[in-house]
Amino acid sequence: MTHSHALFAVLVALPACHSGHHGSGHMPEPAAIAKAPTNPMTELGIAVPIAPGKTAAWQAALDELLGSRYAEYESSRKRFGLTSQTTFLQKTPMGDFALIHLTGPDVHASFHSMSSSQDAWDVKWRELTLDLHGMDFAKGDRVMPKVEPAYSMETGDASTAKPFMFLAPLAPGEVARFRALAAELMGSKHDDYVRARSRIGVRREAVFLEATRMGYAAVFYWLADDPIASLNQLATSTDAFDVLLRAEATRAHPIGLDMIATIASQNRLIAEYPHHR
Repeated sequence: MTHSHALFAVLVALPACHSGHHGSGHMPEPAAIAKAPTNPMTELGIAVPIAPGKTAAWQAALDELLGSRYAEYESSRKRFGLTSQTTFLQKTPMGDFALIHLTGPDVHASFHSMSSSQDAWDVKWRELTLDLHGMDFAKGDRVMPKVEPAYSMETGDASTAKPFMFLAPLAPGEVARFRALAAELMGSKHDDYVRARSRIGVRREAVFLEATRMGYAAVFYWLADDPIASLNQLATSTDAFDVLLRAEATRAHPIGLDMIATIASQNRLIAEYPHHR
């Protein structure tokens, strides 16, 4: 199996987390983050598989929401307490994924409201989500993404920075090491981490650990001056701290950052809310 197909073999496992109807439906949840967080989540980054053959319909639906149906869409975001939503498309030979970054006072609570609301627009939204993603939000926690914040940084003025998102699966058995690195990046190594990201033009980064029944993946959200240039620098930098992080990433992920950078460089911004027309 080639390195690229090793990555995509891991990526294709992600739908099992969301569909709720694969296999017996009784596979154990990853114990560490199976339960809903007790503290409000004000920010969330998730990867959601797009059903085979539905990518064009998914893009058309988002175009409609940001166009002729924007007033309805905006009303729903406000009703659920969501203050922003950014959506990227990551294409792989094994399937396409929607990468979604959300903010609000309690994003997890917003997901629960979406799953139970009987508002006509919300019911239609759940039907659309089921068709486009094979994901029935009416099932509540059984299909809710299991996500935890991993690490984050911000520095400088991000007002003109561009958003960017990408997905990277974790190798089996590397979750504990990933969490340990995240703790260091938020603790003793945070200043070095901030300087390293700032050096490659990343003004803000938020990384999330998403659990699936078949494995784990890291979802990255950036605000960067030139995201693709930053991604390429991350993969090739000779700075000592970047080399250290790259060594950790090489162990954590099934393939190297150079391959992840190649794949992620094709990612496209599909939709943003609020939408300034």
